[in-house]
Amino acid sequence: MKNILNFIKKIFTIIKDWVVANGVEGVLGLIAGLFLWAFGYKIYAGFAFGVFATKNWDLLKSWINK
Repeated sequence: MKNILNFIKKIFTIIKDWVVANGVEGVLGLIAGLFLWAFGYKIYAGFAFGVFATKNWDLLKSWINK
């Protein structure tokens, strides 16, 4: 039971760190993209996913450069 709790805490910490690093633009880009796509606005969803992908690309690039 203790191992499961530690695993859940580890996953939560990873997700929390990703959200903090991604910032408002990345998280809102993902949420807006999913919302727009669900309602059929695929072109606008593509723009929102583009913002999300750009933020994640910046995170990946900075992680690799370290």
